Amino acid sequence: MRRVAVVVFAILFAACASSHGDQDETITAAPAAPQTSADTEARLAQMQTSMTELLERIDVLNDRINKLESAVAASAAPAQARSSAPPAVGPAAPPATGNGPLASARIAETYRSALVLFGQGKIAEARSTFQRVFDEEPSGDLADNALFWIGETYYQTGDYTDAVRYYRRVTTEFADQNKAPDALFKIALSQEKSGDLVLARQTLEEVIRKYPYSSPAASAKTELKRIKY
Repeated sequence: MRRVAVVVFAILFAACASSHGDQDETITAAPAAPQTSADTEARLAQMQTSMTELLERIDVLNDRINKLESAVAASAAPAQARSSAPPAVGPAAPPATGNGPLASARIAETYRSALVLFGQGKIAEARSTFQRVFDEEPSGDLADNALFWIGETYYQTGDYTDAVRYYRRVTTEFADQNKAPDALFKIALSQEKSGDLVLARQTLEEVIRKYPYSSPAASAKTELKRIKY
């Protein structure tokens, strides 16, 4: 499990590094603006917050995968015991269907694949894979994650209207799930990117009010200090 988390973390970190690399090239092309110590501290705080959020997401994913794999192991034991017993006389049992442990494990694997695609910058493929995760189990453990990351694929391409549409679904359909604070915070960032700073500040304050002890709340406090009307 830790090896899986390390792989996912490394890929996402590499993607972030690539993004910062592009930004550095843009900055090099223009005259460099002097940075104050306050700017440096704000940037470091934002990077630290982003790293904390990423680690938290990986921990949540690992916990869910551990539960799924434990369920698979538990279901495999009775199946092995049945296979060693004398064959029963009667009609054959129908094949297993539905959203049992095996199906959930398959969905978790699809989710991991989508994260890898996202980390590799294959946004369209990642989006369709996250959509498949949601479609297979719309009320499952990974449904809110899938919707959130679909929103992320739109955010990455600058389509903030569609990004907000999916983030909003997380905050309304899965308000009590772990991705709700992240989604609300990303709504604020999308509003900020769209130029509506007043609404962005209101949403950031809502993040702090609704989820005061979450990592997104800490990020919201930093962002409120950074942006101005």
